[in-house]
Amino acid sequence: SHLQQTIADEIIKKPTYFRGSKDDVHDWLDKLEQRFVMVKWSDEQKLQYISIHLQDDAQRWWTQASNVIKTWSSFTEAVTYAFGSTKAQQLAFEQLKWYKQTINQSITQYYDTIMELCKKVDAAMPDSLKLKYLMTGIKDSLKLHVALQDPKTTDVFLLIARKVEDTLSLTTSTNE
Repeated sequence: SHLQQTIADEIIKKPTYFRGSKDDVHDWLDKLEQRFVMVKWSDEQKLQYISIHLQDDAQRWWTQASNVIKTWSSFTEAVTYAFGSTKAQQLAFEQLKWYKQTINQSITQYYDTIMELCKKVDAAMPDSLKLKYLMTGIKDSLKLHVALQDPKTTDVFLLIARKVEDTLSLTTSTNE
């Protein structure tokens, strides 16, 4: 379509740059994937145009790595391995361990934050562990209500917690 062509031109003219260790490789790959999905590029096309998105350390790394990397999935794996710092992972883990839902934070915002941190700590983290982190930091006013319904997945946790949050906010506003 015309829109896809326009976005494709945009991707080529205004790349989403990645410089290497200074940047968050996971955030960069997410942004890049979103743009590639919009234009429906094949993995071959993604790999073909990747060099225009790389600068500094990342460009130097690609000059060496491009000889052996022949698929998009091996590129994402290799670039994450090369630039996905353990420091960033450690920081995300510390945040995740101590993260608590704040007074004005909706359950959806809290859920999104925890899920994002889980992904930074371990992209393959099992759902059961994510659920434990979600339950640990949830507001006390919601915790008991959600725990009583014993959610088994993160999706179910979000559904239950939203219902509880909505019900409690109705009760609060009715009593004021």
